[in-house]
Amino acid sequence: MWRLFFGPKEKKRPKRHVPTKEEQEEMWFRYFYETHPRLELKEWARRLHIFRFCRANSEQTGDRDRLMAAFRVSTREELETLCTRLGIQLQKMPETDAESAAADRFRIQPYNDLRQPGHLKLFGLPAHVWVRSTRLIVTISDADKPSDVTSRTIKAVEAIEAQIGDLVAQIVDPPLNDKHCLCPKFYPEYFE
Repeated sequence: MWRLFFGPKEKKRPKRHVPTKEEQEEMWFRYFYETHPRLELKEWARRLHIFRFCRANSEQTGDRDRLMAAFRVSTREELETLCTRLGIQLQKMPETDAESAAADRFRIQPYNDLRQPGHLKLFGLPAHVWVRSTRLIVTISDADKPSDVTSRTIKAVEAIEAQIGDLVAQIVDPPLNDKHCLCPKFYPEYFE
């Protein structure tokens, strides 16, 4: 009869451990340096000036380690000039109404008659290039290990940087604005 008033006896749930801020930082650093030690990342930071190492986001399926660079573009002419300088051929798309163009993910907004570059070869390396409203983002990974960045990738990207060093004024740093990006904003000790 007492159960009628108090309901069925509830099972006790085990307490979950909520990591402290220090534990979260330790887990992050263990993850960030899991594939590349600190000394290697410090050397990469010293060697690269345009591209930044970006660690995969473990919470996103299919994300991978990569080198990223972002370039500021504010007009169509700037976009076309930058793409020509990088050796990227922009493809024209058939005209359509504004609503359909806005829904088409493969069109560059606001230049609806241009197709997103996507996956291509950039100076002989496999790359992914995507244009957002005010920037062009270049992502490069290793040719043989697409989910990683290797010393061979760093060496190849150094050669690319030597060819496009005059584009420094258009760089957006960091290209990925969070702690996954090895850049002066989040890891100033590597760039001193």
